[in-house]
Amino acid sequence: MAFSQAVGIAQTSTVCQFCEESPEIKWKCVNCELFLCNLCCSKIHSKSKASMEHEIINLKDFGTENFIMSVRKVDLDNMECTTHTKRKCIVYCKDCNSPACSKCLTETHKMHEYNAIDEVYSDIISRIRELIHTFESDNQSLNIETDKLQKLLADGDKNFQETREIILQTEKEMKDAISKYTNNLLQELEAKWKPLENVIITELSSLRMNADLLETRMKNLNQVLQSRQVVDIFSAGQTLYESLPNYSIKKIKPYQAKFIPSNLHVKIRSQVLGDLYTVPNFEVIDTYQSSYKSVTNILFSSDKTALIGSFNCEILQNVQFVNHCMKIKKEVNMKVYDMAKTMDGRILVSAEVFDLKIYSIDKKLVKFVSFAPLKTIGVHVTKDNKIIVGLIKNLMIPAPTDCIRKLVVMNSDGDIQHSIEHDRDHQRLLTYPHRINTINDKIVVVDIINKEFEGRVVMLDHGGQLHWIYNGCKTINSDQVKFHPGDVAVTSPDMILVSDCENHIIHALNSVGEVIFYKEVKSLGIELPLSLSIDHNDILWIGCNTCTENKSSASKIICVKLI
Repeated sequence: MAFSQAVGIAQTSTVCQFCEESPEIKWKCVNCELFLCNLCCSKIHSKSKASMEHEIINLKDFGTENFIMSVRKVDLDNMECTTHTKRKCIVYCKDCNSPACSKCLTETHKMHEYNAIDEVYSDIISRIRELIHTFESDNQSLNIETDKLQKLLADGDKNFQETREIILQTEKEMKDAISKYTNNLLQELEAKWKPLENVIITELSSLRMNADLLETRMKNLNQVLQSRQVVDIFSAGQTLYESLPNYSIKKIKPYQAKFIPSNLHVKIRSQVLGDLYTVPNFEVIDTYQSSYKSVTNILFSSDKTALIGSFNCEILQNVQFVNHCMKIKKEVNMKVYDMAKTMDGRILVSAEVFDLKIYSIDKKLVKFVSFAPLKTIGVHVTKDNKIIVGLIKNLMIPAPTDCIRKLVVMNSDGDIQHSIEHDRDHQRLLTYPHRINTINDKIVVVDIINKEFEGRVVMLDHGGQLHWIYNGCKTINSDQVKFHPGDVAVTSPDMILVSDCENHIIHALNSVGEVIFYKEVKSLGIELPLSLSIDHNDILWIGCNTCTENKSSASKIICVKLI
């Protein structure tokens, strides 16, 4: 179409194409395709009946959306039928999805449904704009995701290169250390053997020299015995005992060294070179509002049902997490310090009293076993259904020097199998065994050491041997910033999580007590993380504390996925 091929400013006539005199071109008639001056446009062109409804465009609007719309409007009014030459399209056939002229209506489009051509045009323009808007929005989202992936790629590659460099540097350092250690061993071996070797060699030389002298004397004496002259016998007799070899055999203690090489197939990954860990991200799945100031215990009895304890408020709730809501099914007033579930579903409850109790079906506490005069604090059930209980005679922190504080290990019937109280040097292992867990047949204890609730994490074995003590990460826990462990949980990949309540941090340790990472969780809306629990799906549940000065505040329960 002629009207769709708009003339640009570069093709503007040098004089008005109407009066052919004025050089001040200001307008263009899209229908006539004429450039006009102000006078011709207002006084002549717009007064003519033939051109009164023409589309007039200011040259300043060339290339703008208004210009394009005006050109298309003229194009629309003059759209020729593709079937019937020189006939203008007047309607839009809905059945055929195409513009139609008057002759089309009586031939190919007879009995079809029609719409006004300008309405269909406006509708298509509107839909195109909506689609463009959708595409722009989608493109913006794609750009955002692209930027995220590019950053993820860049960060991941940076982390990969840095970690790779550390591994290679560690390998080099290990090689250097092994070479140095090898040289030291060789020097030590030489220092112990060479002096003895010299003594033995010297003694061998002396013995051989004396043996040669004896051999010469024996040869001479044998010759005398074979002599037929008596005078030879008397002559030998005069010197028989002169110049005898003078020697003594030294007693030299034997020396034997033994070198036992390390089993590199067993030790090279962890004990020699180190381990490679994946540091997870914390993704908050849900946040639930508690009614009380602290959540000191979270114990799942089934997939979505848990017992929630608040020690200070002396409340135990049976709750259900459904559709992002926490429904309280039952609430009883009872003091609960710690809880654990046995393999047969019994709930063991310690309450800083003499008896370890069972939370019964009728929601009451019944006695399981008494430890009088000792009081129960932390309690844990192992994977093989052993029960470990923290006991202390005096609840004071720190406890008096002569105060008993220990762990007892029981079978599922409550029979004590052994106690853990002192190390092999008869030193007390624990101060206040607040929380207990197990990993790889080792016992992990959150041990509170003073009344400010500072503490440490201790790993023991069932024989009482102390394996390691974790006093907090040196990067964050210093003389000014203390370590306040609240609870301990173990994830399925054998990672030990420890809540650091006052510092809003979760520490992650490996099985030998080394820090894998620590996560500041306040930025995720998790303040004062206190209790930890891992459900059957390896989801971390964090029960929070509240600021003691804020009496009106209530704590939260945060559900976190480690990804």
